[in-house]
Amino acid sequence: MTSINALPTEILADIFGHEGLGDIARQVCRRWRQIALPVWLRRLVLLPSDPFKDVGLLEYLQDLPEDGRLSIRALDIAARRDFDSGGNVFSSDVADEACLRNVLLIQSLLGHRIIDLAITDTGWAPESLARILRMNQLTTLRVLHFQLSLFKPESFLLPELGHELIRLCHSHCHTLKTLSFDLAQPMSRQLWATVANCTDLQQFHLSIHRSSEPVLTNILQLVLPRWTALASLHLCQPRFLSPEMLRCLYKDLPRPDLLRELYLIFEACQASLYEDEFIEMVAAMPKLQVLDAHLDWSNRMMEQVAARLPDLRELSVTCLGPHFDCRSVRTIVWGESLQKLNMRTSARIWGGFLDAVRGRSRRVKILVYGSMKWGGSVDEWE
Repeated sequence: MTSINALPTEILADIFGHEGLGDIARQVCRRWRQIALPVWLRRLVLLPSDPFKDVGLLEYLQDLPEDGRLSIRALDIAARRDFDSGGNVFSSDVADEACLRNVLLIQSLLGHRIIDLAITDTGWAPESLARILRMNQLTTLRVLHFQLSLFKPESFLLPELGHELIRLCHSHCHTLKTLSFDLAQPMSRQLWATVANCTDLQQFHLSIHRSSEPVLTNILQLVLPRWTALASLHLCQPRFLSPEMLRCLYKDLPRPDLLRELYLIFEACQASLYEDEFIEMVAAMPKLQVLDAHLDWSNRMMEQVAARLPDLRELSVTCLGPHFDCRSVRTIVWGESLQKLNMRTSARIWGGFLDAVRGRSRRVKILVYGSMKWGGSVDEWE
């Protein structure tokens, strides 16, 4: 039997790149350490009550040769959670002062190399995040990717944290390429006005949870008009989709024709409320390659997607209405790029629709979920 050590270095590096494996592999032997160390250090994850806090991740990095630090480009201020056998969270550590102090020292050591920063207030006090962001301002030359997750009410009430977020977006407004916000409630208008100045932004992800206010349209009207290079947009809110929100996407966005990926995750409601706006939006985005729309669909909407998006590679559809059967799509010529079709439906899809999809691309993988509930019955065609 061939040993795993017989594999080429490039393949081992790819294997060690999977989550958690790089950290384990670097402790096995000298060869694996040489391969896994650069992989493990691509994204440095700092956890509250980190096991390295007392025994020296900081000392380890200080002793690492300069060329060994070159691969460290991302810093993830993450959360540590423990789960019981049923998958329920039963404890979540909160970073203490010693852990925070080590994070700040690590930032001072590596800050000029970091271009990708992710922070969360799960396991970290808002005051700690403000200090981490302040250190980022002192040490980091440019940030290309920034991810923010805030779920604690006190995070939105701390002026220092909001001020540091504004400073970060203002300082790196000409370098930021990716912004991701996962929020329990909306941020201040001043922050969104600063985010709007990130004119080179290419990817934007916004999820607003547990919010009863229709704030998404107001945010989009403020930020979209200045984003001329946006290629990927992900919007999520546990509310019904409004026609006004869809109009923002093709009226306020300067170059909707440049958009390649669009994710719309909303509560399902009657498609007739926004059908015309959805069709106009699709017409303004002819180069879409990925469309994931978790909302109600109509046969007319599907027909327009099939006819107007020749470069579409992946399509995910949620179909609540019992009259959605895709029968009108039988004469539509689908683009040859289509590779994956995901359908969550409570209706019976007309078989001719699947044949029409197959007629253009034999590589397409079709998944039809026979129940609106997640984990419902699945029919799969290869």
